[in-house]
Amino acid sequence: MNPVDAALLATLSARDLAILDDLEQLRLLTSRSIQQLHFPVAPGAHATMTGATRAAMRVLNRLKSERLISHLARRVGGARRGSQGFIWQLTSLGDRIQRARRGEKGRRRYTEPSTQFVDHTLAVTDLVTTLRVLDRQRQVELLKVETEPSCWREFTGPHGTVLTLKPDLYAVTAAGAWEDSWFVEADRSTEHLPVILAKCRLYARYAATGIEQQSAGVFPIVLWVVPDKAREAQIIRAIRGDHSLPDDLFRVVTTEQFAAHFTTTNP
Repeated sequence: MNPVDAALLATLSARDLAILDDLEQLRLLTSRSIQQLHFPVAPGAHATMTGATRAAMRVLNRLKSERLISHLARRVGGARRGSQGFIWQLTSLGDRIQRARRGEKGRRRYTEPSTQFVDHTLAVTDLVTTLRVLDRQRQVELLKVETEPSCWREFTGPHGTVLTLKPDLYAVTAAGAWEDSWFVEADRSTEHLPVILAKCRLYARYAATGIEQQSAGVFPIVLWVVPDKAREAQIIRAIRGDHSLPDDLFRVVTTEQFAAHFTTTNP
């Protein structure tokens, strides 16, 4: 690590570094998500949402002034949302600092991502944020969470073809005496149902290999998280109509139901 980067790193707090870690893992985070994750309204933290939001923005603006993070030109909710609508990512310097912390060399160039990438990534980070908030509130225990590409699984298909299953998220949770594993798919109603079914069949093929069961003891439930009840009904009907798919492998919930799905008993 060069002396300038080392001097900058020495000024960063544990919370600063945690924010950089999250941006590296999750790629994009809104101001609101960063506030929820690192500036909670809770005893011993911030008494009000206004105070928590102001504290979050002070830290984010400082990290921006140090050229460690930047926000996209686009905002969630448009310009009327102000700084609360900012979407943050690491800069090239931020990435270099993260690599240097692990003793790695090189750096990645950061540019403005596509609208499709932003929308999908934020859908996934919202789910991760929800799980981590539930864990902090002790409503569920989050034992493990992996995002892309760490959660991808490679396996051998017919004729020796290497196939890659690409969940949006892998999580292990515990509630009471129950521990559950999940492959999570963040659906935004942009894919046609044949594409959804093709992904479901790939999950079924991977489950049939027994690889995950050998390493983890069980095969994760595949949880499709969808925008609304109409999309939920569409996907449920499509899965049930494909008799090649195992009945108990898939669940479908709306984004509104996502948190409750982990905090209530599910048969």
